[in-house]
Amino acid sequence: MAINEKEVIANAQQDPEAFGQLYDEYYKPIFGFMYSRTGNNEVAKDLTSETFFQALKNLHRFKYREGISIKSWLFAIAVSQIGNYFRQRAKVFEVTIDEAPEIIERDEFRPDVAFQIGEDVEEVRNKIVQLRRVMKQLNQKQQDIITLRFFSKMTIPDIAATMKMKEGTIKSHIHRAIKKMSVLMIQESNAIQESNESTKSAQNVYVFHSEPNRRNA
Repeated sequence: MAINEKEVIANAQQDPEAFGQLYDEYYKPIFGFMYSRTGNNEVAKDLTSETFFQALKNLHRFKYREGISIKSWLFAIAVSQIGNYFRQRAKVFEVTIDEAPEIIERDEFRPDVAFQIGEDVEEVRNKIVQLRRVMKQLNQKQQDIITLRFFSKMTIPDIAATMKMKEGTIKSHIHRAIKKMSVLMIQESNAIQESNESTKSAQNVYVFHSEPNRRNA
């Protein structure tokens, strides 16, 4: 049963204990976002806790207005925490997408659909690993937007409110990010294929030169 957010927020602004309902409602989505961005369970827990701490501390400032929901507001805080986390460490952690391989809107990249159409399971797993690698090459803003859109299942208007950007800009970021990922995946696949062919050629040369030696032995 969905909660009455306006009523819960009004109560929580007067009584912090009422904030527990918002925590229960949004803990999993916020944690999922944090885990997708960091790939680390404990770090995700810490950042989620900090997000809700900051939300509780600043809840008195929240006011409903057009285009701003409590969900967008909470995710905006989450995005800010992620930004602080990466800046403090000066490195980008691996983005884990094992739990959400539908990072791009193509059914063949989803394991459940792949099984239905008979695609090889190992091939699907390899695609997921490849997606993880190429997503690391997006800038942080694109990673945030892609994660919100495809992991957290947020709408474009909600993402725009969360990121404080225009909807058209969000769509452009998604389009550019997916295009870049597609190009990188093709380049990587070609490089792997060339490497495999080179290895195979080297093995053939080795067998060719070794065969006479075995006959002369």
